[in-house]
Amino acid sequence: MNENVENSAVQPEKWLRMLMYIAIATLVNTAISFLPVVPAVLTSWIARGIMVAMIVCMFRLAPVNARYRKAGIMRAVILACTLITSFISGTSLLNVAASILSIVAGYQEYSAHSELIADKDAKLSGKWHSLFNWSIATGLLLGFGTAVAVLLLTLMEMDVVGVTALVVGILSVPQMILDLVYVMYIKKTISALENTAGKSFEALCE
Repeated sequence: MNENVENSAVQPEKWLRMLMYIAIATLVNTAISFLPVVPAVLTSWIARGIMVAMIVCMFRLAPVNARYRKAGIMRAVILACTLITSFISGTSLLNVAASILSIVAGYQEYSAHSELIADKDAKLSGKWHSLFNWSIATGLLLGFGTAVAVLLLTLMEMDVVGVTALVVGILSVPQMILDLVYVMYIKKTISALENTAGKSFEALCE
């Protein structure tokens, strides 16, 4: 659903900028999670706090495009799943459901960004779709690579935990690069919206 930004009382630039800061916080949290001195439980709860902030942004952007609301609802369900699995064992199905919802939520968010900018920068709009496709590819690479590493290390009776952590760290690099691209695209989207708003104001003054 593509709604006209000019007809919305919401100024998306503010909340898109918040998303940019959230993405930067996610990058920092991911980076420090690989430091042995940082407890995993700390970065896990920081990630959940970041998720809450992202959900708020999604709902604040909902009047601009309904896809943001869908993404917010799905991420709220994902957050609930992660909280349940952290306290209750034997909930692997919830992890699978959260992973699937994460893909759909990402699609809704990236599609909303694309539609938001479609009539202002068609090239950037297309890049949002490409970024989502690359995100899926890197996610599959991380999941498949980790599973293969665990299987091989188990068969060879090696240190599964230590080596797997190293493998995950290496395979996470492409995703972190895409997170940087996300920040760049969000910044470009904000600039395009602000330029359009500036031109509209100048036209009214003429």
